[in-house]
Amino acid sequence: MEELRANISFDKFADMPEFYGSGAAGYRLAMVKDREDFLDLFEGAHHVDAVTYAETPDLMVKMLTEYDIGSLDVLIGNADEYADQVNDVSTARSLVQLRQDDRLTVRLKNRKIVHSKIYRIVMPDDTVKLVQGSANLSRNSWEYHTNQISVFTTDVGTQLDKEFKRFIDQYRETYSNQTLLEGLVEALEEADSPEERENRIEYWVGAGDLDVSDTAALNQDAVEDLKDVADQVTAVVDDPAEADETVAFIEEPENADRTIVEPDDSTDKDDPDEMDDSNESPDVGLVESDHETSLTDTLDRPRVRAPDEKIRMGTSKVDKDTADEFGASLRDRGATVEDHSITAPLSAYNNQVKESTAIPSMSVLPDAEQVVIGEDDEMILVATDEPTPEVLNHCLETIEDYIETVENHGYTQSETAVMAQMYEAFLYGFWAPFANQYAEALSSPSRTLDNVLQHLYIEGKSDAGKDKLTEYILRLISDNTVISGVDADDVGVGEIRGIREWDTCFPYAIIDAEKRKIQNWSPIRNYWGDWTPTSVDQPCLIFTTNDALPKSEFRNRMKILSMDVSFPSNPEDPGFREAQDDLAEVLERENPIFSYVARRMLTEQPWTSGNGTIEDVRRIFREFYAEAGRDEPEYFPAGEPAEKTYDTGRIKWQRDIQGGRVTFEPEPDAITADFDREEYEVYDYEKRLPKRFMSEKSSTSVYIGAPEEFAEWIGYSVNELLNGVAETEEVSDQPVETTKTSDEDESGGFLSRLFSD
Repeated sequence: MEELRANISFDKFADMPEFYGSGAAGYRLAMVKDREDFLDLFEGAHHVDAVTYAETPDLMVKMLTEYDIGSLDVLIGNADEYADQVNDVSTARSLVQLRQDDRLTVRLKNRKIVHSKIYRIVMPDDTVKLVQGSANLSRNSWEYHTNQISVFTTDVGTQLDKEFKRFIDQYRETYSNQTLLEGLVEALEEADSPEERENRIEYWVGAGDLDVSDTAALNQDAVEDLKDVADQVTAVVDDPAEADETVAFIEEPENADRTIVEPDDSTDKDDPDEMDDSNESPDVGLVESDHETSLTDTLDRPRVRAPDEKIRMGTSKVDKDTADEFGASLRDRGATVEDHSITAPLSAYNNQVKESTAIPSMSVLPDAEQVVIGEDDEMILVATDEPTPEVLNHCLETIEDYIETVENHGYTQSETAVMAQMYEAFLYGFWAPFANQYAEALSSPSRTLDNVLQHLYIEGKSDAGKDKLTEYILRLISDNTVISGVDADDVGVGEIRGIREWDTCFPYAIIDAEKRKIQNWSPIRNYWGDWTPTSVDQPCLIFTTNDALPKSEFRNRMKILSMDVSFPSNPEDPGFREAQDDLAEVLERENPIFSYVARRMLTEQPWTSGNGTIEDVRRIFREFYAEAGRDEPEYFPAGEPAEKTYDTGRIKWQRDIQGGRVTFEPEPDAITADFDREEYEVYDYEKRLPKRFMSEKSSTSVYIGAPEEFAEWIGYSVNELLNGVAETEEVSDQPVETTKTSDEDESGGFLSRLFSD
C-alpha cells in the first residue's frame, strides 16, 4: 500500500467547519491495490464501525476470526438481498454465533443505495483510525480496482472521533431499520433441540429439507385438501345410481354450485333435428382449416367449478409469525384465521399461490389419474380420456405448424437443428409437471438428482422467438390459463427459494435471464439436492436468455437448447406481418395435446422404472404419431435429445474450421486451436466442448487435452486438423454419422465426408 504520511495539528484549523476539535491527528493518503492492503488496517481492532459496499458475508466471518477483530457493526449500502449471498451452512452458522456473541451487527439498507465508504477502527490502546475513501469490502473492488483512502489517526473520544461516529450513526438511523439474521436468531432461540436449530439454519440457507419449512407445511395441508376436492368432483360414472353425487349440465354454468363443462354425448349426432344450439358440444375451436372437419365431439377435458370448497391449514406446529403472515394475506380474500388453523375458500388459496409465486398451484395425482391446476374456484382437470386419431393428428399438426415458422419466416443457417431443438423444448415442457414423481423414483444415495432432473436453458438472440416458444408451452400445459413467464427483473434468490415452498409442480419460467443473474441464484446448484419423498412438490425451472452459456457448475444442471434463428421483429422488416399472422393463427387453435400426454403418463406411470425422464414423453409422442397415422417430421428428435443430435457447439466449431477461422498446433499429447476471433468470443467456443476433451481457454486459443476424442467429435482425424482442412462448402446442420480417418479416400469434400447420408 503506497502512502503519503503527515502529522497535522488541527488547532490551526479550528475555525474551519470541516475540521473538528483540537489536538494532533495522524494523517495519511493511501492507495489500495489488493485485499490484504486494505484488511491490514483492521487487524487486531477492538471494534469497527462501517458504512460500505459489501457482497461477501463470509468476509465478515473472516474479519472477525482471521484478523482478530473484537466486534464489527456495518451498514451494507448496496445489497437489496444481502441474506441471499449466504450460500453455505457453515457461514450461516458462524454468522449466527457471532451475532449471538454480540460481535457482529450487519445493517441492511431500507432506501436507495448508500454509496459512502466510511470506517471507524477502534484499537485496543484506545487510538482510532478514521478511514474514508473509495475502497469497499468486496471482491470486485480488490480484484479489478485500485482505490484511494484517507486515514486519520486520533484518540477515542476526541471531538474528531465523536463527529465521525455521529456521522455514521446518522447513516444508520436514516438508511437502515433491519439487521441481517434477525428472524433466524429469534427462531433459533425458540428451537426445542439442537437438531431443530440446525434444521432452521439449513433451511434459512436453502440447503435443508423442505418439509421443515413452516410455509411448506402450510401448503402441504392446503394441497391435501385440494386433492380431496379433486377426488370428490371428478369421478364420472355411466350409471347415475352408482354415483356418490350427480352433476347437472346446464346452459348457464355461472349459476351452478358446481359444474363440469364437457361435451354432451346424450345428443344423437346422427339426427340433424337433435343438433340445435342448446345441445351442441362446446365449440373449442378444433377445426382443421383444410378439411373443415369439426373435432369438438371427440374432446373430453372438463373444467370443474367448486366455489363452495374450503382449504384448511393447521398452524399449531408452525412458527407463529409465519402463520400470522400467511393468514393475513388470506384473510383479505375471505379466509377465517383461528388460533390453530386457517380456513380459506379454494379461490382465495389458488389466487394466493399465483400471487406469491407467479405460477398456479398444480398437482399430479397418480392414484386418481389426474393433473389438477388451481385457477380461482375452478379445478382444471386433464388426462380424462384417450384421444382419437383425428384429434391426435390435429394436435401434432398444430405443434409442427408452430415449429415450421422457422423455415417459413426465420433466418438461420441451422434450420433443421433449430426446429429439432424447438420440438425438444415442447417435450421438456410436457414432462416437467411430472418431475417430482421422477425425483421419488430416481432418488438414491448414489445418484445426484440435480444432474438428472435438469433445468431448461433456452439461448438465442433477442429476435429468436425463444420467449414466445416458452409462453406457448406454458399455455399448452395450463389450458391457456398461463400465458407468460416471469420477468427476470422480478426474480432473485428469494424467489428461487420461495417457489420450493408452495407445493406446485407447474414449471417456473424466467424470461430474459442474464447469465450473471443465473449464476448468482445459488439455490439452482442444489435445487433438487435436498428433495425427499416427504418434501412439497417443487417446479422445474425454465430460463430464456440472450447470453451465452453459464459457468460449468450450472451447465451440468441444465438442458441447453439453442435458438440460432432470427425472426422479423419490427413492422418495417420484410415478412413481419405475414409471420405475425401465421403465428397468431397457430396460437388461436385449440390444442389439448398435454391432456393426452398426461393421460398416457398417468396410466403407464413410466417413472416407476427409475430409468428415463424426458425419454418417456419422447416415446409417447412417437406412439401418438403412429396412432394418428402421421409421419414424424424430419426434425422430430426421435432417437436422442435434439441438443445431442444437433450439437450447436459442434456446428460452430465446424463452421470456423471450414471457414479458415481456426487453425491447430500440436502440443505434447494435445493440440491447441488458435482462433481468428476476439478473445471474448473464444470463451463461448471453449464452453461448448464436452468436458472429456479437457479444454482450457487462453487468450484467443483453446488447449484441447484429448485430441483424438475431439477429432472424432468434429469429424476429422488429428492429422487433418493439423494440416489444415478449410474448404468452401457450406456447413450443414445434419448430425455427424461417419468420421473420416487419415487413410481414407480424400477426394470428397468436407461436408460429403462429415455429413454422409
